[in-house]
Amino acid sequence: MIESCPIHYWATQTPEHTAVEAPDALLSYRQLDRRVAALAQQLARMMAPGERLLVPARGSLNALLLAWACLRARVVFCPVNPAFPAREQLAMAARLPARFLAQPESVSAELASAKALTALSLDFTTEAEPGEPTLDPEQPSNTIFTSGSSGTPKAVQHRLGNHLASARGSATFIPVDQTSGWLLSLPLFHIGGYAIAFRVFLAGGRVILDDGSPLLARLEQQVITHLSLVPTQLWRLLNAGFDPQKTALHELLLGGAAIPAPLVAKMTALGLTPKVSYGLSEMASQVCTGLPSAPGVVGTPLPGREVRIKEGEIQVRGETLFEGYLLEDELHSIRDDEGWFATRDKGHFNAQGELVVEGRLDNAFISGGENIQPETIEQRLVDHPGIAQALVVPVPHPEWGERPVAFIDYHAAAVEEAELNAWVRETLPGFMVPDAWLPWPEGVGFKPSRRAFAAKARAVLESTESGTE
Repeated sequence: MIESCPIHYWATQTPEHTAVEAPDALLSYRQLDRRVAALAQQLARMMAPGERLLVPARGSLNALLLAWACLRARVVFCPVNPAFPAREQLAMAARLPARFLAQPESVSAELASAKALTALSLDFTTEAEPGEPTLDPEQPSNTIFTSGSSGTPKAVQHRLGNHLASARGSATFIPVDQTSGWLLSLPLFHIGGYAIAFRVFLAGGRVILDDGSPLLARLEQQVITHLSLVPTQLWRLLNAGFDPQKTALHELLLGGAAIPAPLVAKMTALGLTPKVSYGLSEMASQVCTGLPSAPGVVGTPLPGREVRIKEGEIQVRGETLFEGYLLEDELHSIRDDEGWFATRDKGHFNAQGELVVEGRLDNAFISGGENIQPETIEQRLVDHPGIAQALVVPVPHPEWGERPVAFIDYHAAAVEEAELNAWVRETLPGFMVPDAWLPWPEGVGFKPSRRAFAAKARAVLESTESGTE
C-alpha cells in the first residue's frame, strides 16, 4: 500500500512547525519538505531507482536530508562510519555493491577519486516544490552494516515498510507527538540512529541534531524530551551532575549493553525510570521494550514483532524483519520456512512473559568442561557500584582450555581485585571468576569489538608472562 511521505504530510498540516533543530539552523516542515524534494530531484537525474549510494556520515543536517531524499528517489541509502579508513569504506562499497558516493559531512579525496565509485556533487541548500511524494513500503530503503562486535559486519538490507512498522510499534510504548524533540544521539550508520527520524517524522515532532557540545548543557538548555543512550553514556551524564528535573526529558531509552542495576536505581531515585530494550539491525532496531525489573529483562515484543525461543536461541519474525544480507549484489535471506530468523542470541521468557536476554551464543566458551556465557559475568560486574562498564573475553589456558579475562571501566578509583573476586563469587560459581582484571582501553566506541578485546587480552597476558612489561 503506497503511503504519503510523513515529512510532506506534516508540511501540509503544520508547515511552520519545527522539524529539525540543527546546530546552525532551524528547519520547518515546509522547508524540510522542499529541501528533501530538491535533493531527491538531483538524485533521480543521476541514479536509477534501486541503485545504492554509499554515504560516509554520522548525523549532520545534510546527511539527514540525504537519507530522506533517497527514500523519495527510490535510491538505497547506505551509510557507513566516516571514521573508517578509506580502504575499508571501499571494501564495504564493493560488498554491496555501491557504485555511487555522496559525502555530506566531509570529503575524502581518496574516496572521491576511487575508480569503483562515482562521486556525486549535490546542492544541499536549494529548495523545490515537492508535488505529492509517495513512498512504497516494499521499496528497498537502506543498507546498514552490523556492528561486527562479535564477528565480521554484515550488510543488512531493509524495506521502507520495516522502518515504518518499527516506528509505529515503538510509539505504543514510547509515545511521540508534535511536542516531542528526540536528540539524534546515535549515528545514522547505526540502526538506533537511523530509526529515530522515522519515529519523530511520523509523529510530526522535532529531530534534534548533535552539535558536539556537552550533553548535560544541551539537556538543560534545549527542549529535548526523548533520548536514546547506551549505559556508558548515561553514567557519564550522571557523573556530570545530570538531574532530569532540570530538563524537559521524560523518555529515556537504554540499550546496547548490560543495564547496571545501580544505574537504574539512581535514575529512578531522580524521578525518571529508563526504558530498556532489546533490538538488532536485522529487525530495524527495537524488538522488545519494557521497564527494568531484573538483570537481562527487556520487556515484551512490540507490535509487528514476534519472538520465540527454540533450543535456547531467540528467534524473531514480523513486519520489521529485514529482507536479507547483501553480498556482491545478491540478497541472502536466512529465514526458515515459517519466516523465523535465528538471532544467535541466547534467552528465555520469565514467568511474566518478558524476554530475558542472556548473551550471544557465539560468545560462549568452555572452560574445564564448564559452559561460560561472558555476558552473565558482565552483568554481575556492572551491578557493582564502582564499575561503569565491563567486557569479558576468553583467553587460552594450558589446563582449562580457555579462561575468562575482564576489562573494567571504573567510575573513579580502581576496585581491589580481592573485592571483585568476592563480588562475582557472591552470585556466580567460582569458575566464572575472571583470571585477570585489565583496565578499559582508551578510545573505545559504544560498541566494543570482542575480537579486538580478546586479542588485546592475549597480548597483555603473553607480555606479562614473558616479563616484557
